[in-house]
Amino acid sequence: MINENYKGKLLISSPEISDGIFDKSIILICEHDANGTMGFIVNKPIIDVSLETIWSNLGYEQKNLHLTNEDVLIGGPLSSNAMFVIHSPEYYIDKKTIRVCEEISVTGTKEITDDIQKGDGPRKALYLIGYSGWTPGQLEYEIMRDSWFVSEKFENLIFGINYQSKWADALFLIGIDPSKLSSYAGSS
Repeated sequence: MINENYKGKLLISSPEISDGIFDKSIILICEHDANGTMGFIVNKPIIDVSLETIWSNLGYEQKNLHLTNEDVLIGGPLSSNAMFVIHSPEYYIDKKTIRVCEEISVTGTKEITDDIQKGDGPRKALYLIGYSGWTPGQLEYEIMRDSWFVSEKFENLIFGINYQSKWADALFLIGIDPSKLSSYAGSS
């Protein structure tokens, strides 16, 4: 049973998660219902890999050179061969775009990449490979165990490109000084 709907909120990893992909991560929750939870890590760029390389590997033709150096992020450990785009809400494909909240949508189809390359895509975009997912009740259990802080405050965290400071910035937005967290003291 779902007590709270986390769709449109951020998960910020706590010191309980101290290794692997979720260490110091921020996850935007895009779906949360009786079937489980889906979200995307928004602060872990894939180092030394450009959007051009990813599109080429996925078989997408590169048509728009100004996108060549766009960052691509690790959205999570699931479906690591699939590309998703978190974007501003003015762009929408019926039955293919998820409205996450008033400011943010997500689309995971080739049509969005084609539209972006033609200049018909969203105003703001964040490119991700893979997603993060939880089975029914799993996320609630992890939150209860203090593995995650939950935030409704976004500010510039989703589309901002200062990936190194996003985790600390997210904590500050909810009134937590990362240097005061026991496992991370002196390492934020």
